Amino acid sequence: MNKKISVVLIDDHDLVREGTRQYLERSDRIVVVGQANSGVSAQAVLLAHTPDVAVVDIKMPDQTGIELSAWMREHCPDTRIIMLSAYDDDPYIVAALAAGASGYLLKNTSPVQLIRAVETVAEGGSALDPALTAKVMGLVAGGTKSDTNAAADLPEALSARELEVLTLTSKGMTNKEIGVQLSISNRTVQGHLRKIFSKLDVNSRTEAVTKAIALNLMDVGNAQVE
Repeated sequence: MNKKISVVLIDDHDLVREGTRQYLERSDRIVVVGQANSGVSAQAVLLAHTPDVAVVDIKMPDQTGIELSAWMREHCPDTRIIMLSAYDDDPYIVAALAAGASGYLLKNTSPVQLIRAVETVAEGGSALDPALTAKVMGLVAGGTKSDTNAAADLPEALSARELEVLTLTSKGMTNKEIGVQLSISNRTVQGHLRKIFSKLDVNSRTEAVTKAIALNLMDVGNAQVE
């Protein structure tokens, strides 16, 4: 039997958390192991359960989801983050991805999309609300126009193999799928991704893809950040 995907839900609205829990547990692969109603209280819950995925509200009274994500990057580096938000504003999206979120979903997302996002992120992929894909790609495309020579500022260029791995990552492939495609081990894929993150100075697959596009290292038309 496949290992269950453990999830912690963080939202200051009880009804939202309960509804999200019910949606997620329709999947026999997902189990909600903890909940928190604020960013600060979430820290203890996250440390106690070390979940595979945290579904985080972006706007809470005591601490924003962005601030909590920054804390998680240091204290819970193996927990993947999906930001669940009522806001489709550019600054929120950019800040969430920059803080290390692997997914950004709107609160009106369907149960099927939410389940798929958790499963995808737990497997090492990225999840972006379909309604936001064009917006994010537009932001990235705008960056390519304003700084076409930015790639020259990289401390070290990506190798041909690293570009292959990053391109397949942009198509939503998991590490295992990338390994099969390139005839390399899952551990080797993970090693390439660590080097890519280091060279691009990023902390997530989504950040790596969007930054690579902005630096003209990849074609925006080939990316499918889902």
